[in-house]
Amino acid sequence: MNNLLFQSGEKVLFIGDSITDCGRRDLHAPLGHGYVRKITELITARYPERDIAYVNKGIGGDIVEGLESRWGTDVIAEAPAWLSVKIGINNASRQHAEGVSTEDYLPVWEACYRRILQRVRDELQARLFLFEIFYVAEDVDVPRPLVVDAYNASIHRLAEEFDARLIQTHAAFQKAVAARPGALWTTQDGVHPNAEGHTLMALEFLKQAGW
Repeated sequence: MNNLLFQSGEKVLFIGDSITDCGRRDLHAPLGHGYVRKITELITARYPERDIAYVNKGIGGDIVEGLESRWGTDVIAEAPAWLSVKIGINNASRQHAEGVSTEDYLPVWEACYRRILQRVRDELQARLFLFEIFYVAEDVDVPRPLVVDAYNASIHRLAEEFDARLIQTHAAFQKAVAARPGALWTTQDGVHPNAEGHTLMALEFLKQAGW
């Protein structure tokens, strides 16, 4: 019961796109109703003696360039001890929609992601969690050919480079789909998790957080 990495007095900040946002800016303020809230509730229930601060800075529709534009105010100024980043599926969707090749698009995306992580290393020394992106094609009638594996290979490289804990959500969803054929894990779009999908994400995060 004492293996959780987060200690009393520390701040844990989650940033990303709509999968992180989940209404945290309106009806479900301040943590949203997705995996972030599930993580915080489970930790609080299991470790009620720990006074941990949680911040959700997800914004629906965001891309890695959007994170970079708000990194100073939404991350650096918050000075978290722990930072979780979930970004990339909107970049993959944009690449597909614009018909840009992976060879041209992905290096630019990775360079931007590297810049914001380097700022964390240089200015905060916060410890990192990086989420894989995922696309549950089995939930979609006509799936899009998104290059998820290429983005995840990039995320794996960055996790190793910056000594981040890697949350392998793509692998977890694929395992879940294989184990329970026909069950939905997203809101039928392959991208946005339903309640079970958010719970899966939370559990994968908690594995890496020592819960």
